[in-house]
Formats: sequence, structure tokens, C-alpha cells
Amino acid sequence: MPATGGTKNIPKSEQMKPAKKTKPESPFKLGAAVALFRPGSGVERLGQIVKITKSLLTVIWKDGSTELFGRAGQEFYGNADESGDAIKPRGDKQIWGTDEDSHLTIATDSVRQTLAEKRKTSAELRVERQAEQALRESDPVYQKRQADLNRHAEALQGIGTVENSWSNQTNFRIELENIPPEQMEDLISAISKIRKRQT
Repeated sequence: MPATGGTKNIPKSEQMKPAKKTKPESPFKLGAAVALFRPGSGVERLGQIVKITKSLLTVIWKDGSTELFGRAGQEFYGNADESGDAIKPRGDKQIWGTDEDSHLTIATDSVRQTLAEKRKTSAELRVERQAEQALRESDPVYQKRQADLNRHAEALQGIGTVENSWSNQTNFRIELENIPPEQMEDLISAISKIRKRQT
């Protein structure tokens, strides 16, 4: 009785061979427009791949600076040789970024739009902060405080610095250095008088 199904009676030359698994084609090709993606903050900058070697991609950013990445777009922390390939690190030094690090992504229209919106929001916030700062600086109370800080800083030049107190902005914070040992008693005495007045 002839066999039904299976491949027992089919010559090996006619049997279907399992399809070879092909590696997915990398989107990071020479000339490709790319963006830097930082986990937690999103797309940061735009650039273009200008060189590809066996192990590395060279990206030139819009500001003219260049940066190296792995062929899969991962962060690269190592050094490259003259040909632009990664130099094998000594010991167990990690030179490749992980999923938690910054990496390249293709600069699609939506990526470009996201970056444009982010930059617009950032610019609006900067303008808002500058307006708030200008308003604060126009206040006579603020101007007097800055004048006092400058006057005290001048008096303490060479021995210390003065700034607003961390816990109470109406008070001052002084940091001193280079106090000769013979003047420490006078300094402590002066500080004690100030503390007595506060209590």
C-alpha cells in the first residue's frame, strides 16, 4: 500500500528545503536621515549617516559635530581606528549601549514634527522665564538685595563668598576660607554676638 502524506517516497532533490532565515535589513544606510532618541526625554537632534564601516556608523549632526554609533544604531562608548572601525576594548570594558541608553532612530516626518514641537515648547518656556527674570530684576527690593550681595562679596574678597541663605532667602549665607588661626577667636566672638541678637 503506497504511503500517503509525508516525504518518505519523494526524492530528496524534490523535497522542499526549509527557508533560510534572512536578517532584517538595517534601516541605517549611507545618507539616511536619523535622529538621536534619549529614553526619558525623547528625540533630541537630527543628523545624517555619512560613513558606514564593518562595525560603526558615523553621523554628522545639524550643528556640524559628528558622533559614532553601532551598526544597529546603539550608543558607542569606545574608540575607532583609522578606518573608522571599533577598536576591541581591553578587558571587559563595555563599549556598546543598551536599550536604556540613547540610540539612533530614522528621522521620519512624525519624528521631525515631535522634535519641532519640543523645540517650540522649549523656546516658549525660555521666553517666559526671561520675562519672569526681567520682572524680578525690575523690583526695587530685588535690586537692593543684589546691591547688598555685591557689597558684601567685595568686603569678603579673598577670604570668602556670600549668597542668599538656602533656608531663608531674606538672610545671607557666608562661606569663609584662608582665615589665619590668630583671627579665629575674633571671628567666633563676632559670630556669637550675631547669634545672641537673634535669640
